[in-house]
Amino acid sequence: MKNSIEEDLTNCIKIPGQSGFESPIRNFLEKKMENYGELSRDRLGSVICKIKGEQSQGIKLFISAHMDTCGFIVHSIEGNGLIKCLNFGYQNIEACHLQPVAISTKNGYINGVMHSTKSGDKLSFRIDIGLTHKAKVNDLGILAGDPVHFTNEPILIGDPSQRIICSSRLDNRFGTFELLLLAEEFQKNPPMNDVFLVASVEEEVGAKGAKTAASLIQPDLALILDITYDEDPVSLGKGPVITLSDKSVILSSDMRDYLLGLAKKEEIKIQTEVWNIGGTDAGTVRLVGAGIPSIPVLTAIKNSHTPAEIGSIQDCYSVVKYCQVISKHVDQVLKVFQN
Repeated sequence: MKNSIEEDLTNCIKIPGQSGFESPIRNFLEKKMENYGELSRDRLGSVICKIKGEQSQGIKLFISAHMDTCGFIVHSIEGNGLIKCLNFGYQNIEACHLQPVAISTKNGYINGVMHSTKSGDKLSFRIDIGLTHKAKVNDLGILAGDPVHFTNEPILIGDPSQRIICSSRLDNRFGTFELLLLAEEFQKNPPMNDVFLVASVEEEVGAKGAKTAASLIQPDLALILDITYDEDPVSLGKGPVITLSDKSVILSSDMRDYLLGLAKKEEIKIQTEVWNIGGTDAGTVRLVGAGIPSIPVLTAIKNSHTPAEIGSIQDCYSVVKYCQVISKHVDQVLKVFQN
């Protein structure tokens, strides 16, 4: 088993691209996926890679992962040279304090340190770039609306052979890495039906890109790749997590039994979770048109929405394996949904 972090995963994690500013990660993904299928975009900027099925009978499988991440956006520059910014997609305030960040400006990246405080219900985020006068900060070309991202490096922690990674942006660069792995696997073993691999935009600010992409494609079935919480009974390192219920989607008991049975037959360990809060892109995709049956296939991590998210790389490979299995049984999955 590898004791290093895969280059594609490292790139997915390190390349910035928060909600609304996905260009850097989008450009990387398009370059990687152009050899696997027919590329296009929706009008919000989600990337679509169509892989032609060998026995396609008009059935379209949609597999989506959002490429955007949480981050910050510059609000204003204060007289003392500190840069006020706003939380862009929720991030834990305590975890952000004194973390290294970079501001993306028209002149390039400018490094700084995040200072985050909380007074009552008021949250405050400011970046210190080592300057003490507003005019000097202005001279660097920092403007309101510039995006801000964490710059800490991904590392393996604990026993390297266990493949546990700590980094910012595992939400949802785990998902984009899974898309790349799926593209490679479908090239080796072409799918039965047409598959649309989608790297969607703006999930963290309202689950927007997956909805517009699904509206364009009009798929028959959707698999949504995202992260979930490492909380009992779900644990990282123990395989894909199927969300049976959350604020965005509910799967029937029949669907639960079918998915669990399919995993058992293929000897894939999977987990299930039940929530009445939170959600994924499944919530907006399932409401497109007359309705698109949607299944969240998630990867458990710790410390979600912080600069130190922790997850298992091996879980990504298990998610890919399970998605491949589902891709061979789309017709049966649809029958269960229709019951």
